[in-house]
Amino acid sequence: MPRKPKHTAAISLGVMAAGFAATFPIAGHGAGALLHGGFEAGLVGGLADWFAVTALFRRPLGLPIPHTALLPRNRDKVVRSLVSAMENELLTKESIKSKVNEYLAPAKMIGFAERHLDQAARAVAVLGDYVLRHLPLERFVPPLAKGLEHKIREWDSVSLLRFVRDEITARGYEEKALQFLLAKAENVVAQDAVRYQLGTMAAEALGSVQAKGLMGFAVNAFVGFMSEEKLGAMLQNVILNHLRDMRQFEEHPLRRLVLAEMRKAIEQLPDNEAVVRELDAAKAGLPERLNLEARLLKWAEELRSQALERIREPRFADEIVRPALEGLVARFKEEPDSLVPLRQWAQDRVAGVVDANHARIGQLVRENVDKLDNETLIRMLEDKIGGDLQWIRVNGAVCGFLIGLVLEGINLLI
Repeated sequence: MPRKPKHTAAISLGVMAAGFAATFPIAGHGAGALLHGGFEAGLVGGLADWFAVTALFRRPLGLPIPHTALLPRNRDKVVRSLVSAMENELLTKESIKSKVNEYLAPAKMIGFAERHLDQAARAVAVLGDYVLRHLPLERFVPPLAKGLEHKIREWDSVSLLRFVRDEITARGYEEKALQFLLAKAENVVAQDAVRYQLGTMAAEALGSVQAKGLMGFAVNAFVGFMSEEKLGAMLQNVILNHLRDMRQFEEHPLRRLVLAEMRKAIEQLPDNEAVVRELDAAKAGLPERLNLEARLLKWAEELRSQALERIREPRFADEIVRPALEGLVARFKEEPDSLVPLRQWAQDRVAGVVDANHARIGQLVRENVDKLDNETLIRMLEDKIGGDLQWIRVNGAVCGFLIGLVLEGINLLI
């Protein structure tokens, strides 16, 4: 308890007692009687209020006077009254919900968000780091792998081939494929080894020609005149010229013929039973060949590592998260109605928490009070409200003195 009010109360009582004693010799005279009556009434008022204040907490002078030490004797009743006041008057469900709903008003929610964008951005980064580090990939990946395997096996091969056919046709991939093959063929044919092989093949072919008379003489003369190297160079140039023409001129007859055959094969792709069977077999064994679960887990770990590195960069919160939050807040400012579902969700959650835990307010008060013994509880109350109670004693002494003056004055006049 604050010492000053207690000393002031004691002093006021002492003044009244001293004044009462000092005015006894002059109590028979007019002014003396007036003062004596005032001090007497002040002493009575001070003592009465001292008794009343003391009786709240303990027995006055330790005497077993009835209806004293009210707080220790009625502790349970006081606690029940306090709990009831907290639950039914001070912190009712409706008052808590009403106060929370005030803070959930769109304007206040947006204002709060604008004031705390920096903290929110850092919180999102920290939360993202925590979630990524503790995400149990080994629990998520196996079901994902199983689902992918099931989907792969469910694919209809004919539909897949139709899709491939349509994509190839729509994007002109057959022409690009032909261009690629012609370019590769040019590179292969232009090699020295190919030229030598072409010369050897041509010489063998000419040597196997069976001709008589003038034709035989001409063939033998040509063979004798042309070496394998010359034959190979000649054939190589002819083939290269045709390949270049096919690549450069869209109207080249051979190019058109090859493209027509390619397009025909592509068009018939979904109806090719052999291709469909091979694709079915490939789909059935694809997950095992890919070791899909292990591969997905490895990819997920790599993605997590990359994401953690990105989130832990100092500029992530300021340059990525904060602008995103600013855009979100700006959209909410332009469209406050878009906050209605969020506000309703928050109100429902708060209402649920309040309804489920409101009784714990009184329980918490009771538990905390029950931890205190009577002496500690009294000392705590005296520290909090004892000063005000001591001023009651001062007021009692002063008011009693003034009332005593009035009453004694009336007595003298009568």
